[in-house]
Amino acid sequence: MTSTIARRMREPYVLPRIMRVAEVCIILAAGIASASVLNPGPISLTLFFVFGQGLIVLGVVLYLIVTLINFKRRHGVSRLHFAAGETVFHQGDPGDFIYTIINGEVAVMREDPEQGETMLNKLGPGEYFGEMALVSDAPRNATVRTLTPVDVVTMERMDFTTLYTYLPDLRRSVEDVITTKLDAETRTLDNRDR
Repeated sequence: MTSTIARRMREPYVLPRIMRVAEVCIILAAGIASASVLNPGPISLTLFFVFGQGLIVLGVVLYLIVTLINFKRRHGVSRLHFAAGETVFHQGDPGDFIYTIINGEVAVMREDPEQGETMLNKLGPGEYFGEMALVSDAPRNATVRTLTPVDVVTMERMDFTTLYTYLPDLRRSVEDVITTKLDAETRTLDNRDR
């Protein structure tokens, strides 16, 4: 349960939403504080002491949670577990991690509003995904969903980019894999359109 909550917190859209809630709490607290300074009376002061201070504390706590999660996710390599049928990331999400499969299988899906989902590839142990968005600095070009329970090792963008930049053999290997994947995706999409 705890790992599911931690993993959900890492999803690209969750942390910005929490940060927005923290900002709203601080803005509301500032508004209440301003009202109590401009019109000091028992009601405005009570509102500040009861709600304003609580909003300040809540805003700061939420901000610290986001900061700590961002610090943790940006340093080192992590191991994650996904249950069967979970979505690792969606097409269009920002590229933040590369994933290497330890065990299990994932499906790489292309989403098309007119034609629905098309399975582009199935990946298993020892294979990796998510590298295209990191190399191209573009949003994810596919959705990845688990077919079985999956354990992965993740590496954050900055760490991967450093290795990719300074290790020419790794760079060539990744570029070869990307070329192979893109060729297979093109063939799959061409066959679908026929």
